[in-house]
Parts: sequence; C-alpha cells; structure tokens
Amino acid sequence: MLRKEKQSTQSHDAHEQHHQENFLKGEDHLYHHKNKDCVSYQMFLRHVGILKPLLKDKNKWLTIGDFTGLEASYLSEQNQDATASDISDVYLKEAFEQNWIKKYIKINVEQIDLEENEFDYLFCKEAFHHFPRAYLGLYEMLRVAKKGVIMIEPVDVLCKMPLLLFLKNICDCFNPYLINKIWKNRFSWETVGNYVFKISDREIEKIAMGLGLSCIAFKEMNTRLAPVPAKWGDSKKIPLDEKLYKKLKRKLAVWNFFCRLRIIPYNTLGAIIFKEKPQNTLLNDLRKEKYRIIELPSNPYINDDPIAK
Repeated sequence: MLRKEKQSTQSHDAHEQHHQENFLKGEDHLYHHKNKDCVSYQMFLRHVGILKPLLKDKNKWLTIGDFTGLEASYLSEQNQDATASDISDVYLKEAFEQNWIKKYIKINVEQIDLEENEFDYLFCKEAFHHFPRAYLGLYEMLRVAKKGVIMIEPVDVLCKMPLLLFLKNICDCFNPYLINKIWKNRFSWETVGNYVFKISDREIEKIAMGLGLSCIAFKEMNTRLAPVPAKWGDSKKIPLDEKLYKKLKRKLAVWNFFCRLRIIPYNTLGAIIFKEKPQNTLLNDLRKEKYRIIELPSNPYINDDPIAK
C-alpha cells in the first residue's frame, strides 16, 4: 500500500474509532437534537442559514460528515429530502432510531458508493478539513451532486491577510520556519488525528475552472465565537438566555465591523460550487443574502466537458 493511501486509511480508521469510543462512553452527542436553546445551536443556525436561498424548492440532499445527523434533520425540517452520512454510523443509527433523521448511509467520502448526479446537492459543513485527501473527497462530492456542492469551512487566513503573506515572504528568505513564530496555527492537527485543511475562494475558483464549471458563490461570516470565558467544549451546551444572547450579538457585531473594514478576515467561508448554471431567480436570491457570485468563463479550447453538464 502506498504511503499516502496508508495514511488516508489510518485517518479514516482513527475517526471511526474516535466515534466508537465516545459512543461507548455514553456521551450524549444527540444533545442538540433535543436542546436547541443553547449557545452552540445558535452557532449552528448561523452556519445553515446560508442555505436559505436553496431551500425554496424541494431538492434531494446528502449531508457529508454529518456526525449526528443534525444537518440532515434541519434540512428535513425545511421540507427537503435529506439523507445524512458520515465515516461512522454509530450516532446516525441512534438518531434514526430516535426519529431525528429519516435516512442515513455510512460512506467514505474518498470513495462514495453512489451513482453520478444521484443527489441534487451535497452539503459539507466543517467536515472537509477532516478529510485526509481533501480534494479527492471534493471531486467525489462533485461527481455525486447534480446541481452543486455547498461547503462551510474555516478560512485560510494567509489568502486574506496581505501583511501576513508579506511577512512570510520575508521570513522565507532566511528560514522557512521563521514565520511559525507569528503564524501559530500554520500546521494544525485535531486530536482525532487529521490535519486541518482550510479553504480560500481562490482555491475553489481554480477547482471549478479546472472542471469547466460555470458558476460559484461565496459568503463570508463569523461563526466560531465563544461568548463566555470558558473552553468551547465546556460552554457549548450553555443555555442561551437573553443576557448571553445579547452578549453574543455584541461580539459578532464588533467582529463583523472590523471584517467589513478588511482589518481582519472573516473566520468562516461558505462556498457553493454549481455544476449547472443556476436560474436567475436563484442568483438574485443569493445576492440578497450577501453572496458574492462569480460567473466563470468557458474554456475556449474544450466545449464539451461532461462534468459541466
């Protein structure tokens, strides 16, 4: 087995084992299905809120890396035909048995055992950065999607902070590791064992151009905020009372203000990669929701790209 394939297998095994171990410990990861008046569910709503323009018509959705099926459950509540999926199905099975989700499948995103164009949309919320071969997973998602793939991921700050890039270029002249003293999370891993991939609009644009696709859309936002002085893991289930809600809104307002001035980058990027050109009504709805839409030029040398159909 090639080293990269071995590392990929080890990463998938580590994630599945991590889920199994937590399940055996009896951790209540279905908490947010039952308790929606907490801080982290408010953050979840900020994530899935970007889907609003896509929910006017009923579509067939597959959620990727949907751990407990929370995204699929939300989509079902919005009258969508949603199927949850993850590398491990221990929590999805429990969510199904408790009737929080209607359908689920266990998949490895690098080798999705589904036909081309089988789902209208694939939704990947903060799972892409777990993939050991992230772009292989993205190409598989695009293969299975008929209309498009929606991703929500942390932003690659180097692409959004010219000063940081300038400092890195200077540091590289002396020592390629010198920038690490400033850019602390340049190389970052999560405890489950994966390297954290972060995305940029430029990377998404290049992928879409390479495949001959016609349209992409982006929405920047701030979502990862801890409004209380505690570790996120301890505070995520704190009830969202009126006082805490106001504190959260104030903090978001401050962050958003500095981001609009381009002093700091937004910490999260929502990206839609369309496989077929959207209707004008959908494009207008996206613009109303502050999406930045880029209609891509066609390849003048190739006019019959199968994936673009």
